[in-house]
This record gives sequence, C-alpha cells and structure tokens, in this order.
Amino acid sequence: MSAPRRSPRQTSTAGLSRRRLLTALAALPAAGALSACGSDGSAGDGSVTLDFQWWGSGDRNLATGKAVELFERRHPGIEVSTSFAGYDAYVQRLATQVAAGAGPDIMQIDVAYLRTYADRDVLADLDGPDFTAVARAGIPPLYQRTGLVDGRRVGMPMGIATTALFVDPALWRRAGVGIPRIGWTWDDLLNDIGPKLKRAVPGRAPLTDFGGYVECLHVWLVQRGKSLYIDDGSTGFTKADLLAFWQLMGRLRDKGVFTPPPVTASSLTGASGDRALVRKLSTAEFQITSTATSYWQTYGEVAPVPFPTESSAAPPGMAAAASAALCVRRGSAHRREAATLMDFLLNDPGAADLLGVVRGLPPNQANLDRLTPALTGGDRAIQRYLAEVGGRLAPPLPPAPPGADEDKNEFRRIYQDIIFGKSGVRAAADEMWDKFHTTVPQG
Repeated sequence: MSAPRRSPRQTSTAGLSRRRLLTALAALPAAGALSACGSDGSAGDGSVTLDFQWWGSGDRNLATGKAVELFERRHPGIEVSTSFAGYDAYVQRLATQVAAGAGPDIMQIDVAYLRTYADRDVLADLDGPDFTAVARAGIPPLYQRTGLVDGRRVGMPMGIATTALFVDPALWRRAGVGIPRIGWTWDDLLNDIGPKLKRAVPGRAPLTDFGGYVECLHVWLVQRGKSLYIDDGSTGFTKADLLAFWQLMGRLRDKGVFTPPPVTASSLTGASGDRALVRKLSTAEFQITSTATSYWQTYGEVAPVPFPTESSAAPPGMAAAASAALCVRRGSAHRREAATLMDFLLNDPGAADLLGVVRGLPPNQANLDRLTPALTGGDRAIQRYLAEVGGRLAPPLPPAPPGADEDKNEFRRIYQDIIFGKSGVRAAADEMWDKFHTTVPQG
C-alpha cells in the first residue's frame, strides 16, 4: 500500500496543476449517475447533436472546424456542436464540467490525464459494442496502446509522436560531428561530440541541460530495461537509478556539455521563447517531436536525432507517444454517433487532408503515406525521423498516476537545487525519491 499523499509544495512552474484537477473531480458523481445527467442531444426532427470539445490555437481550430463541416455533410442526421480553448482553460473547464456530471460527448484529452479520468469512470470503453464503427486496422498497434489504462481502451491517438534531441544541423556539421543515428553513446557525447561542439561553437553550450525533465529520466531508464511507471501506476525504478541518472547529468555539466545553471533554469518554464536553443544559447535540446514545426518557425531548421545510449546495442529509449487522445464520455447518450465521428477524424482521407498535421502526424498509416509527399520543413523532418526509429521505439509509458504532474514540477525544482549548489546529488535523490514514494503505490 502506498504512503498517504502529502500536500505538494507550491512551485513557480507554469501549467495547470493536477491537484487542481483532482479537486474539481472530487465532486464527481458515481458512474451510475453519469448517464442520467444532461440533455440527450436529440432534436425534434430525429437528428442528433454531438458536443465535441478540444484545445488548440488558430490553425488547429480552423482545420478541425472544416473537418467537422465535412463530417456533417456526410452524415446529415448528426450535427456537431464544437468549442475549443487554450490548453489551461480547456483542461480546467473540462474538469469542472465532468465534476458536475456533464461534459462533451467526444473530447480531446492530454494522455497525462487519462488515468485520472479513467479511474473516475468518466471515459467510455472503446472496445465496447457501441464503438464497432471505429476502425483500428490502419493505426499501428504500438500507438494504439497510448490509450490503454489498466488494459481498458479509453482513448485513441489523435497524432503520433515520440521524443528526440533537436539539433542545429548546420552547427553540428560545422563541428565535424554530423547528425547522429541510433547507436551513438553517452561516452560519444561526453568525450567526442560535446568537446567538438564547444570548440566549433564557443558562444553556445552543446546541449540545453535536460536533467530536470522526468521524461528524460524515462528515456534513460528504458535504455536499461526499466520504466518511470509500470502498468499499475507504481514506479518502475529504484532510488539508485535516479541517483545514477543525476550523476551522469553532473558529468555532462562538469564537461561543459550542458548550459550553465541560469540558462537551464530559464529554459524550464515551458514557454517556447525561453528555450535555450531558440535564444541561440545551445545547439540542441530535448523535445517531443510534435513541437518541431514551432522550432522551424521561431528558430530555423532543426534535425531530430535519437538519444545517446549506453552502447550501440542498447535500446535507444524513445517511446511511442500520442500528441493527445480522442475519448468519449461514458455518460454520453450518443456513444454510437460519437464513434462515427471518432472514426471519421482518425481514418477518413478527406478529414486527413483537412486536418493535416495540426495534432502531429496522422495516426492512420495510409493517410500519413498520402500526406507525406506534401510535407515540408519540420513536418517532413519528423516524418523521416519516425520512419527511421519507428521499429526501435519502446511501448508507450503507462498512464501516469494522479499527482504525477506535481512530481514533474518537484523534479525540476530539486534539479535546480542541484545545479545551483543548494543540494548535493545524493540528498536530492533522497528527497525526490520520497516525493515519488508519497505519490504512487509501491513507490
């Protein structure tokens, strides 16, 4: 049994707190009451109205609206009421709606919150009889696993992604290191590539320090046959693993491969304009592949490369991921119609033409193949990268337990204590392990 969950420390890290989300969900009625809440969305003429909500900016909203219009022309008996908002506002609004026993019929959910909603029995089981219309044959099974919680399928990937180091290819070629491929090692970075970049580009650090990202810890763990979490939501590693990871990060700092602490701290805000690479203070940094286009827009050409690993034979550590999950509310009165819309958004070629890559590369492989010749810039770079590494990707990280985003914030805070000399690495590992232990079962 896990230890009780402590009240987390307040941090300055940007983003919506899972604690606030859980507070809103605490009032959620029992699953049996959900189906009785809200209007059934049926008009007097026999047509059905679905409520579809998502988050996104202008290009995503415009493309999704056009796809919905095409769907309505194809299905005259189904109308779709749409609404969208910025990420934080959307997540908070959805939590408030669901806590009141309502919410949209079909919705976009951050995969980080899947377990939170699934454990409250909010999300429909997509393997149930109401969802036979959702074709899955065209979506690679590895990416379909991003929507599983405890073996139950509650979401489908709206876009496919993984992690990478985004490098400035011109600078890396100038340094004589080229563009690394799967099989390059941490020793290569420490003893060859890092020093060459320092000499060739003296005004920048070779890499933005990524030791404060729990996602990078996961990559490093997968390289060693472990995982940040396992299927039941408990931790899949030991305190010794965490200590070894942060000790490796220390060697990279000591060698001058990483950005200095003030630059690192300012890069951890999450804002794209604060990224060290965008500010031309490093030559490469860690990101999820769905952000590639924003780098091409704010910085210029970047090339995604796999992570270094322990040896050329070791797994590269990157995992299959979804940019977001498409889910249906269990209490919806129109699950079959929602399934029809879901299938259209995931699989229809006309929808793929309109949606393009606004949520990452399309999950349906045939649609991706159709769109590939027209891809340019960062989108084309990511398509090539995923084609190259796809056969070596690890399974998706199991859904995070409630409270995991607080631990993500604490991970960053404690790492900053390390790099600014406020805490020794062993004491920091002890503190962070205690935080993991009070968050997840068997931590």
